[in-house]
Amino acid sequence: MQTLCVVPKFYSTMLSCIIYNVVICSILYIVVDSDSSTFRAAVYEHAVIIPVERKAWVDRSTALENMMKNFEIYKVQAEIAGKQNVNILVFPEDGLFGMGFSRAGLESYLEYIPDPNEKWNACNFPDKYENTEIQRKLSCVAKENSLYLVVNMGDRQSCNSTNDTKCPLDGHYQFNTDVVYNPKGELIAKYHKINLFYEKQFDTPPVSDIVTFDTPFGKFAMFTCFDILFKTPALDSLKIQGVGNVVFPTAWMDALPLLAAIQFHSAFAAGSKVNFLAANINRPSFRFHGSGIYSPEGYGAFHYSETHGGKLLIANLSVLQNSNFITQDIYTTPTYELESHNQSSQFNSYVFHDLFTFVPLTKAMGNISVCNGKLCCHLKYERSNGGSENYAFGAFDGLHTYEGVYYIQVCTLLKCKSSSKNSCGEPVKTASSSFTNLKMTGTFGTPYIFPEILLTDHGTLKLSFGNSWSYDNGTLQSDRGFELPVINVGMFARDYRLDEDIEPVRDDGTNIAFNCKLSIFVTIFVYIFISSSTVFGK
Repeated sequence: MQTLCVVPKFYSTMLSCIIYNVVICSILYIVVDSDSSTFRAAVYEHAVIIPVERKAWVDRSTALENMMKNFEIYKVQAEIAGKQNVNILVFPEDGLFGMGFSRAGLESYLEYIPDPNEKWNACNFPDKYENTEIQRKLSCVAKENSLYLVVNMGDRQSCNSTNDTKCPLDGHYQFNTDVVYNPKGELIAKYHKINLFYEKQFDTPPVSDIVTFDTPFGKFAMFTCFDILFKTPALDSLKIQGVGNVVFPTAWMDALPLLAAIQFHSAFAAGSKVNFLAANINRPSFRFHGSGIYSPEGYGAFHYSETHGGKLLIANLSVLQNSNFITQDIYTTPTYELESHNQSSQFNSYVFHDLFTFVPLTKAMGNISVCNGKLCCHLKYERSNGGSENYAFGAFDGLHTYEGVYYIQVCTLLKCKSSSKNSCGEPVKTASSSFTNLKMTGTFGTPYIFPEILLTDHGTLKLSFGNSWSYDNGTLQSDRGFELPVINVGMFARDYRLDEDIEPVRDDGTNIAFNCKLSIFVTIFVYIFISSSTVFGK
């Protein structure tokens, strides 16, 4: 919205000028949304249409035809979001073309994405770069619906091996890329995914850039899927001054019991004290599902379904100008009360290929502890119903080495799949046991702790309302219990210092591992100041 506080010629005195400008800009403040404390966010879980041929090279027209099938869905959803006054909309990773490509198979789906510093408006200047049809359409979608648009696509950047030793043999890089358009349709940010997850079709960027972008409703960090588990970019971006939000395109496959999409993404928001906009693809038969709009206090909206199909989520979020995220690797262990326990009841069982130490929950209420390595976890609880169901409380302190290498410390209360102790850690989605009171602490060696709560409603995974639990500095508790039966309650911590020298999973799969003239100026300045803290684009 552009408005000039222009002074008519008949206003000849300074007083008249000031009064005129104050009145006009007071009206502007009313016209612009006066609630500067919130903004409207949306994510779309997309049932991506994947082409049959993904290994062999195809021509550009074929690639465009395939991508347009997904783009047309994006366009419709953006129009729905625009009509509901959404300020920022996020689409998932791989959403325009799918996954499972070879390098050659993906080549024609790529576009040259220019430096965002150009502020290229592809909708207004569509002929500046050739073979950028998708970018032109995305730019127009953002402009026509007056919103910030976040989309994942493929970026092709030419290189020469004579001056770039990392240049691929075919003379160009292929990057898994997130792009951001502002409500004018200008490209304002792009991010190349750093931590690839067995993505042979893409290259690891030779330079690991941390990317943020600014909006009238806060500064956003941006990273993709597997990136969330690593210091670069996830931790590094959250330490940038002013970052209070994250946009997160992802193609996340659930890994119960600790890493289901809605479970871990909501935990990351709570532990990092950020708004977190997670858009996942929808392929439930392959465990790709679960999207959400999360805040430090809980969820604004989330979607988890075993049914194939897209879903648009919209929620209001509080403006967070700074995440107040931890800036030093210092952690103070909380105090706790512990009753004596019998170590003979301890047992070991694998959770996502890590050998945890567990103790069973044998009573309706108790105060128990379990240790693994340097980590000791403590749980005080009361439970009701589901007395025949088996739960265990476990700890793990060590290097995770399955499908990625990273150091974790975990305290977890989980439901066992059966009466067998070896089943504690296997994926489950059903339960009937309610916990009416719970307090969990741990002797973590890191401050980067993410509180997880995963519930179930007749086999459908659910999250708990933020007003039924609290988390602070390594203490997770619920004084009145959770509204649904429990699958898992825990704290998943990352000690980034202990994996600084570990390389992430490589794309070849070999390593598992942003006077009157004065009064007019002042008035415009005041208006800009008011507007900058108000939600724009509507």
